[in-house]
Amino acid sequence: MILGYSLTPFGHHPDAWQDARDGRHLGFEELLAQVLAADSAGFAFVLLADRMGLRPLDDLSATAVPFEPTLLASSLATKATRIGFIAAASTLQHEPYNLARRFASLDLIGKGRSGWLALTSSGDQDRESEYLDLVTALWDSFEDGAFLYDKAVGRFFDPEKMHVAHHTGTHFSVRGPLNVNRSPQGRPVIAQMLNEGDNALALRSGELLLVQASTMEQVIGIAQEAAKALKATGRASADARLVANIVPVVGASLQAAEEASEALRFSTQHSTAQPLRALRIVGTARMIADQLQDLADAAHLDGFTILSPTLAMGTRFLDGVVPELKRRGLIGGKTGHTLRDRLGLTHPKHPASAREERKP
Repeated sequence: MILGYSLTPFGHHPDAWQDARDGRHLGFEELLAQVLAADSAGFAFVLLADRMGLRPLDDLSATAVPFEPTLLASSLATKATRIGFIAAASTLQHEPYNLARRFASLDLIGKGRSGWLALTSSGDQDRESEYLDLVTALWDSFEDGAFLYDKAVGRFFDPEKMHVAHHTGTHFSVRGPLNVNRSPQGRPVIAQMLNEGDNALALRSGELLLVQASTMEQVIGIAQEAAKALKATGRASADARLVANIVPVVGASLQAAEEASEALRFSTQHSTAQPLRALRIVGTARMIADQLQDLADAAHLDGFTILSPTLAMGTRFLDGVVPELKRRGLIGGKTGHTLRDRLGLTHPKHPASAREERKP
């Protein structure tokens, strides 16, 4: 079972900041402490959702991390050396070349532990498809081993292993190449959100698919439709992972958990302050482990992204639910150095290598 940790300064409930004694939770060291705790617990990745690409107008969200996601991830990756980092970036707010270069650089800094949560919200499927294909092509600017650093013969890189995109499309024109070496995991992982409705683009290009739903029936329905669509498009089971967003409310007893959940109810105003949607599960540590196991089986999920409503609730999950999942042998199986290793995703072959293999 894959586990991800969605990072916020105070918790995912918009009023969680009121329980903080001061503003230190907004600083890097406090955010790093959360990441290190998730890393030690065996989580595969940290999610930096960044308000899902929504820019603040006349408000500041208490649930948003107050740093640019890729810059924060690059700093965190030098301190937390096993866990992966999924950083959000909107296709409407970033030029394709610069975005591709930023994430390629982040992937090298983290030694193959980065991913891009692709926020595609223009409504123009052709534009978004072209954007995603272009970024992927730029990440393939160099084959594995293209940079030689051979001082004896004076060869910095092998020109035959450099591939220039020469992209001229309906929406973008980019020559390339990137001036960044190929990642240890081939390319950064592409993550995308799955909601009720049209998920065609996410299912075509997403590798880590995050299911957003507020009821168990919705989670199961979205996951089942996604599994059918992936199979219909010919994508292998190792090409994508399905992970559902979960808000856990953990208590020493069911009554205590239900009381805590009632105190953490979301209002209509809260839903706009917290753009991520998730299924709330309530109970003791053992009961929540039961619910996660049952839901994973019912929806054929590969794991969950944990959206703790408060920092204290996140600690309860780490201290109570995670050991129970480990005792059952549900987590801790995936090992390796890259994010793809931790997610069980295949290392993507460079297109040039794939073409060589197909030659008679």
